[in-house]
Amino acid sequence: MRNTWLIIKREYLQRVRTRSFLVLTLLLPAIMTVSMALPAKIATIGQKAEHLVLVTSTREFGEQLRQQLLAQPLSQEADESDSESTQKKTEDLYTIDVDSNPTDSERAALRQRINTRDIDDYLWLTDGAIAVHDVSWNGREMPSGREKAWLSDTLGRIVLQQQLSKKGVSAAQADELLKPVKVDSFRVEGMRETKSNGTARILEIVVMIMLIYMAVLFYGISVMRSVLEEKNSRIMEVLLSSATSTELMAGKILGVGAVGLTQIVVWIVMAGVVALPSLAMQPKLSNLMVSPLVFACFAIFFLLGYLLYSTIYAAIGAVTTTEQEGQQMQFLGVIPLVLSVFMLTPVIRTPDSTAMVWMSLIPFFAPILMFGRIVVQTPPLWQILSSVVLLIGTEALLLVLCARIYRIGVLIYGKRATLPEVLKWLKYAKA
Repeated sequence: MRNTWLIIKREYLQRVRTRSFLVLTLLLPAIMTVSMALPAKIATIGQKAEHLVLVTSTREFGEQLRQQLLAQPLSQEADESDSESTQKKTEDLYTIDVDSNPTDSERAALRQRINTRDIDDYLWLTDGAIAVHDVSWNGREMPSGREKAWLSDTLGRIVLQQQLSKKGVSAAQADELLKPVKVDSFRVEGMRETKSNGTARILEIVVMIMLIYMAVLFYGISVMRSVLEEKNSRIMEVLLSSATSTELMAGKILGVGAVGLTQIVVWIVMAGVVALPSLAMQPKLSNLMVSPLVFACFAIFFLLGYLLYSTIYAAIGAVTTTEQEGQQMQFLGVIPLVLSVFMLTPVIRTPDSTAMVWMSLIPFFAPILMFGRIVVQTPPLWQILSSVVLLIGTEALLLVLCARIYRIGVLIYGKRATLPEVLKWLKYAKA
């Protein structure tokens, strides 16, 4: 145990004292923030309001549609609290004119105006097109799904108001009838109900799971490279003379893992200081609160996932002789992680389905899938405990097997070991 602790200390201090560690720890959050914000900022530089022309059979209908389009927020999820600001943004994004001359010659003239960039789009909204529920959006670029929904919802509302008016329903009564029903979502945890937000919940899942994915992948590969460096420099021969292969492997894995955990703690603290105040100003994200259970499970599954995959990467480093060969074999560890990320969508939609329950119990998928289920909808305690026990058992078995590969593999130079040779090491080597 003393040898393992010494190796952990050496691996940890050797890495945290490097300039690359300090630069990566302090600058990576800033680089990621800039890379996320810069494209959106660049896209708005020099952006002018899009010029739309509403071609309608009557000017009265066109003016009514124009006013409601400018008052209707583009986002279908906008809250009443931010409708005013959204309205201003809609007016800034679009300039809308009304054309009550729906003739073929006028349509040709509008096409010409689009080609000369006098206007950007025209919407063909004649009474005949509306009657058959088939209007057209014509422009240089295809409208987004959000823009189509913006027009469809507003136009449908006006048509319904007109139909109700013909039946003697007043404008105030029509507005009351057409007022959308607001649905609030609450998450039940035990005997307590807390208000939930779908956007915040998805953000929580994506951020924390991608953090697990990237950390496990990055630091697992870091273990493999460390083994290759010591193997090629022949330092491993000296170390094996004073410690067992199990002690060396465990010390290296835990030491590099401690470095990764240090970085993540620093990033979380920086995010709490810098990002949370700005998130609190966003109505959609103001209730983004991570429960203590989610934090505890994040730490558990991060550590167990890291130990599981870093053990595999250490064995890969032992059986290869160059970093290029190691990169070719990385797919052995990457495939389960990538599959886990691809299965996040069914986890979010149906976390309690039979397939997701059993997949989340498999140790190689559990760090991401079981944690994702916990964030979406906390599964029964026996499933969480079973997943943790299976992870620990699999890690213990892999540690024994990979230590045998490690003991012989680190002493072999010049060629990559074949599968029959690795099987012989497992049979005869003793850690």
